[in-house]
Amino acid sequence: GSRLPDGATAKRWCAEATQEGAFQPDGVLVLTQSEVAAAKLVIWNSDGSLAAACGNGLRCAGWLLLRESGLKEVAIETQTGTRKVSGETHKGGAARLEAELGPVKVERLEASFPLLEGERSAWRGDVGNPHCVFLVDDVRSDQLVGRGRALQLDPAFPGGVNVGYLAEEAGAWRLRVFERGAGETGACGTGAAAAAAVLREAFGLTLPLDLELPAGPLTVTKLADGGLSVTGGVEHQGALVLGAEESAGRDI
Repeated sequence: GSRLPDGATAKRWCAEATQEGAFQPDGVLVLTQSEVAAAKLVIWNSDGSLAAACGNGLRCAGWLLLRESGLKEVAIETQTGTRKVSGETHKGGAARLEAELGPVKVERLEASFPLLEGERSAWRGDVGNPHCVFLVDDVRSDQLVGRGRALQLDPAFPGGVNVGYLAEEAGAWRLRVFERGAGETGACGTGAAAAAAVLREAFGLTLPLDLELPAGPLTVTKLADGGLSVTGGVEHQGALVLGAEESAGRDI
């Protein structure tokens, strides 16, 4: 068959989609054959780099596999291990799916780590990919993007890091995320898991926890094995033609 998309192809497709105004993708998901699961998922960021993990991308890939198989649960091989996606898809395309993310580790960064105005504490997280979560006074702060770009070059995070701003507003926990390789994103499943783990460590909050992200809510749940899962909506938005017909999924 045809050659699978690589980083350069993913970067070009994402740029073309943005220019055409269809949507601004965070990356490209590639499903291939797997010897240990229903399929193997490879995730390319919009800048052409390879993503180690993507909770929302996992749910989008799961949506496609569940719809085609008619099952309510499917296992997907990822770079960080085999992960299950479960839930029901509907004829209209909308679905609410849960994706297992595996173990999540967080630790508070040392007091010597410099904080900017409005940042109250900083936490390092590992969700199969690296995160830095800041508890902030105002999640709408316009310094998130600049902070995210700067930390990609910080020696404290070799290889870059996903950066989250987390704040409680009007009784709800709100999160914005700057993704390495993509920039600010409307939703980030692994970022939500890291943020929920921070809230558990910092304030003793119990899971499940609901988090509000710009593109919609995500729920983080603790699994029986101690790992975390993320649950949220997935909506199919049709096909996008960029040299080849692709199924374009977007998290809501």
